[in-house]
Amino acid sequence: MTVIDPTSARAILGRRLALAVVGLVGIVGVGLIAGPALAGDAVAQFEFGDDEHAAEPGDTVTVDVHLSSDGGYADEGIDAYEFVIAVPPAVGEPTTDVEVGPWLARDGGAVGQTVERVGDGAIRVQHERTDAENGVTGTGVVATVTIEIRDDAPAADAGVVVAETSANLYGNDYRMQSFGDETTIAISGGGEQIDPAYEPGTAGDGSVDVTTAAETNRSVADDGSDSQGDDSLPGFGIATGVAAVGLLLCVGYVSRRRSRLAD
Repeated sequence: MTVIDPTSARAILGRRLALAVVGLVGIVGVGLIAGPALAGDAVAQFEFGDDEHAAEPGDTVTVDVHLSSDGGYADEGIDAYEFVIAVPPAVGEPTTDVEVGPWLARDGGAVGQTVERVGDGAIRVQHERTDAENGVTGTGVVATVTIEIRDDAPAADAGVVVAETSANLYGNDYRMQSFGDETTIAISGGGEQIDPAYEPGTAGDGSVDVTTAAETNRSVADDGSDSQGDDSLPGFGIATGVAAVGLLLCVGYVSRRRSRLAD
């Protein structure tokens, strides 16, 4: 039986390799923990102020869009966001005359606004804080949207959604996880449920799909490159890459050392 001297070069190399592997496993573990933590801190919740509105044909309805966020994991706030408001075309149209809310304009900040029509019964609203050294956190109204009800609108429960939501942190390219919301306009006391017909991000039944905090099984499509239901972990990817490279270097080093000792 061969007895290995604990002070021999091979024994020392073996212990070093074991320590290196343990350290790299620790890095991966940190990545697994840090990834969800970093992603979980950066959440933006878009909500309507009321669950239901009442209207008659020919009326004008205003809906407030609220935004709630604690900002990012480095305490940075939101400095830009966008969302789509979609209404059933048979019931009405949201106008492009959107009033900017006070949330993003806190502390005297200026807000740039872009509003465009993106389909029947749908508009996209984009806001950007243009002169701030940091973003905004907390809860407040970001926009007031005016919806013109058609003169021939049927008695119905018309679904209105804030969908395809997106928010950006100040000084950070990381796209926050965001959630939308739904509200209803009861026309002439309500009736059949009618959903928006906006095409991008629609569900199989033709209704606009919207991710809400209570229904995270549904995901809103965006520009086609990413999904807001993406569960990727940024911290985990980096840690895994570092661990893999480090492990390969350690194995290569030990193999060379053993070859030299054998010679």
